[in-house]
Amino acid sequence: MGLFYFSCENTITDIPFSINYGVVINEINYLSFNDFPEDWVELHNPTNKTIDIGLWTLKDNNNDHVFTIPENTIISANDFVVLCKDITAFENLFPEVNNYIGDLGFGLGGGDQVRLFDSNGLLVDKVKYDEEYPWPIHPDGTAFTLALIHPSLN
Repeated sequence: MGLFYFSCENTITDIPFSINYGVVINEINYLSFNDFPEDWVELHNPTNKTIDIGLWTLKDNNNDHVFTIPENTIISANDFVVLCKDITAFENLFPEVNNYIGDLGFGLGGGDQVRLFDSNGLLVDKVKYDEEYPWPIHPDGTAFTLALIHPSLN
């Protein structure tokens, strides 16, 4: 599946639906128990180059739930950044983490998806998950997170 753009000569140009920048959705925290912070998503850059993710967007199932990553936000080579719903709650629980931004403005549900788009609106990565088999039920309300085993398995 792809996006199609029409030129002024009425020719159709196929734009790939997904772009491979190397950035992956690495870990998702949703519906945590009370001692854990609000929802958050960890992005990982497993490449050997710095990637500017400024003006990229994060969405869940609802297209009206949009978080725009601030301009000039970079993920260094082999590094991470966390996008969190509540910065204060995240800072209080993870004071050792220093590469995070927020506030998302929306939360993640038990049967939801996380989608990452580049600044042109092209899909970079997505994770669709559920609270039923074959997905593990533990992340839903028990403080476990959904984590990617290895970036190449995305």
